[in-house]
Amino acid sequence: MRSTVARIDLGALGHNLDVIRRMAPGMAVLAMVKANAYGHGMLAVSRHLQDLGVDMLGVAFVDEGVHLRYAGVHRPIMILTPIAAAEADAVVLHKFASVVCDLGQARALSEAARRAEHVASIHIYIDTGMHREGVTPADAPTFIEALAALPNLALDGICTHFATSDEEGSEFMHHQLSTFRTLISELSARGRSFAHVHAANTGGIWQAAEGPWTMVRPGLSLYGYAYPDAHHDLRPVLSLHTKVLSTRTIEAGDSVSYGRRWISQRHTTIATIPIGYGDGYMRGLTGSASCLIRGKRYPIVGTICMDECMVDVGSDEVAIDDPVVLIGEQQDPHARIERIDAREVAAWAGTIPYEITTAISARVPRQYV
Repeated sequence: MRSTVARIDLGALGHNLDVIRRMAPGMAVLAMVKANAYGHGMLAVSRHLQDLGVDMLGVAFVDEGVHLRYAGVHRPIMILTPIAAAEADAVVLHKFASVVCDLGQARALSEAARRAEHVASIHIYIDTGMHREGVTPADAPTFIEALAALPNLALDGICTHFATSDEEGSEFMHHQLSTFRTLISELSARGRSFAHVHAANTGGIWQAAEGPWTMVRPGLSLYGYAYPDAHHDLRPVLSLHTKVLSTRTIEAGDSVSYGRRWISQRHTTIATIPIGYGDGYMRGLTGSASCLIRGKRYPIVGTICMDECMVDVGSDEVAIDDPVVLIGEQQDPHARIERIDAREVAAWAGTIPYEITTAISARVPRQYV
């Protein structure tokens, strides 16, 4: 196994699920495992969540769901991106639920389900302001009646998606919530109800508990991060580790790595570590990132390479094979703990924690603890 490894704490994953269940008592949990479970490893994470009794697993695309089925995952799976008509047979074969916002897509599912003598579960996707996919609230009643007329379809759910739930006190999120609530009330007055009503992603769980939900859709909060930051007791699930590969001393005026972007101002020691943008430790972190060695922060200097980074450790004693932490925590010789989390790495890169964990590439082994 490579010295570079992502450690996945399944105990922390279970803890976070418990936190979410306390935040949304009595609600079903649709756990997001799309995009390789945000970089944490879709198969192992899905199996663990299945053992913990989540109600449904959420993927973006049909092939992700098929991958889970072939790996023996039997919990209900929801496809959250509208499917292509050509994928309808696979959706029916593997008993996936899917969002629907187009009659052509619905007809394809209806026909595939009829051929298979099966009933396909669908959730109507309402566009309340994200403007990515979905049926407008004004068109929804007529659209739903058209769906109800198609054979072999079960209208099991209705959903929307918040555009700004990661912004504390967002007026737009509450506008979307009000729009969705009004539609649910209108449909109820027409005698139309749904087993699953959902919109609350991570930010929505924390900020819109008053919504008309029967189910929540936690994503990044399962993996240890939520917005707003002050309102959670979550534990990061992923940590990223490597070891010192080599060391060398350089003098003032010597440069490090491609492009000579960093030139030393003093006699110092450079430690090389075997991780780079080929592992998902993105080149855009150049000039901003730090890591932990022996419990102390050191700057990563010079351009981040595809396979390696260089660390300025000054005059400190650092040896080959010393453990290095890029995301996670480490204890110094005096038992003090220093931490770097994905939120901090994201700030260095000018992005969000979702991208940091999801970007960790397949060549980095996942180690489940």
